[in-house]
Amino acid sequence: MWRRPFVRLQDVVIRWKPLAIGLGSALAFLLVFCLAPVKAVSYTVDEKYQTTETYYVSELYTREEPYVETEPYTDIETYYEKEPYEEAVPIDYVVTGEEGYNYFGGGGFYVRVYIKNTDVIGGDFTVLFDLTLHGGAKTTESKTKYIAAGKEEKLTISYHGAALSFFTYSVTPPVKTVTAYRTVEKTREVINYRPVIKYREITEYRCVPQEMTVCKTRPVTRWKRVSMLEYLRSY
Repeated sequence: MWRRPFVRLQDVVIRWKPLAIGLGSALAFLLVFCLAPVKAVSYTVDEKYQTTETYYVSELYTREEPYVETEPYTDIETYYEKEPYEEAVPIDYVVTGEEGYNYFGGGGFYVRVYIKNTDVIGGDFTVLFDLTLHGGAKTTESKTKYIAAGKEEKLTISYHGAALSFFTYSVTPPVKTVTAYRTVEKTREVINYRPVIKYREITEYRCVPQEMTVCKTRPVTRWKRVSMLEYLRSY
């Protein structure tokens, strides 16, 4: 009759113990590999934030603009013009000669002047003689005579009672009325023009900066830990 061999439980445990340890270790590794977050990985998310933005708007405004305009004005102007007037002037003549002689014996003398009228009109010529006598005494004598236009005459005086040392004379010719011209300063009102700076209002547009608060999103990098299985499968 066959008998089943008797195996002790203690022997079985001892025989399967290494296998159980191996399987447990493999199971633990598998659990860690599949479930434990051991790998750090980055990922991106959109983050909302507020910021201030500058924008420009067209604004209407007025300003004063200078411009130049020609403006008339009244001024006093000085000017000169020739003005006729009547003037008495000596007629034209020339002295063509002069002489003086003492009489024999020294009891007297005569002196003479020759005058030629070179003008177009005649007149009375007067000669004033300044006489210096021997001894230093002085006296004057005059002689007047009509001389026609273009003619020559001699004007003579005689003196008795002393001899002549020397003499001088001066001629006073007749005068005539002529029309002469003189420069006269006058004034008058005139219209002149001058540039004047004026101002006018003009309307223009300008860009004015404005600010406003806006909401925006931006990518942000973050980190998380995943299991090795998820890392190999997704990254």
